[in-house]
Amino acid sequence: MRYFDAYYLPTDLKDVEIKEIEDFNLIFDETLDITFCELKTIPPILQPAWDFGAFKIEGGSKAVLNLNDAGVPDASLVHGFCGRIRHDLRDIRLISRPTLHLDLKFQGTFGRFHLFSSPKVITDVDDYRGCSGAPILDETGKLVGLVQSVVSNTTSVYAFSIDECRRLIDIAIATNML
Repeated sequence: MRYFDAYYLPTDLKDVEIKEIEDFNLIFDETLDITFCELKTIPPILQPAWDFGAFKIEGGSKAVLNLNDAGVPDASLVHGFCGRIRHDLRDIRLISRPTLHLDLKFQGTFGRFHLFSSPKVITDVDDYRGCSGAPILDETGKLVGLVQSVVSNTTSVYAFSIDECRRLIDIAIATNML
């Protein structure tokens, strides 16, 4: 298994360290919550059946999303994601609730992030907490981003750009960081 991790960057680094960090186009004191995983053998990953009333997710093997089929959001398409929220540790068991967020509208790209608007004002961030990293798909099934954060009392949902994710993976491979 391979992964990226996020770190705070101190502002008192040596010039050579700063050059290496600048190659990643990072701003000092900026963090990124990124995980990349490479499985050498793929175990069966199962999706439980989830019934959201008007929309159902069938149980069975999870869909595999391929970065080669990923792209950028399109303002003319509807976007959405599914995840688990309201996590609660009970004894040794983690309990959570599935959630589905549809009808997200793409608003624009700002640096590494895409901004989407939800159809309703986000009054309770716990309705989203736990969905970080969930894939955002457009209505054609194309992967366009990874959920990053929401802003309370707005309709703002931020997603990490798949193009930026791809760029960081390429840097990690090229510099043998994996």
